[in-house]
Amino acid sequence: MIIEFLMKALIEKIKLFGLDETKAIKLASIFSIETVLDKNDYFLNKNSVCTQLGFITKGMCRYYYVSENGDEVTRWVSLENEFTTSLGSFIMQSKSQENIQAIKPTTILSVEKEIWTSFYKEELIAQKFWTKAIEKYLIEIEERVYSLIALNAQSRYEILKQNYPKLVREVPDKYLASILGIKPRHLSRLRANTK
Repeated sequence: MIIEFLMKALIEKIKLFGLDETKAIKLASIFSIETVLDKNDYFLNKNSVCTQLGFITKGMCRYYYVSENGDEVTRWVSLENEFTTSLGSFIMQSKSQENIQAIKPTTILSVEKEIWTSFYKEELIAQKFWTKAIEKYLIEIEERVYSLIALNAQSRYEILKQNYPKLVREVPDKYLASILGIKPRHLSRLRANTK
């Protein structure tokens, strides 16, 4: 019963990538591994090979690196009803450069790389979904790189707030500030300037 409820959210998300209900159900059915993480548990550790493509049904996960001087730098946070993986590691089956950590109690439905690859080779629906998902991801990365390089902190915050309001509302300030490339105290000033 619980898995069926969790699958419903996954099916709805898959349908957003252009698949009808029947095809979305077929694709969702391979996400058969349920992982429950407590706050601060890891879905993936740096230097491990990412062997799963996951879908967060509850909670949120941050993707972070540790800089040369030992600082944790959060590059993004995936929220409930979003996919999670270390894309380069998952595709290439190479060691991950990042950590994926639950920042609150989190439940993830996932599929193993081997099962995903087999399904992808055999099913046009997987290929269509993956192409749309990668296109979306690359556009978002391009927008984030532009924002970090070309815009000031206030503009980056405004764009993040406009494009990802749930992220701005739900993610703890220390992680949100890191995503924006600023300190938490600076984030407080930005918020005060926009009210």
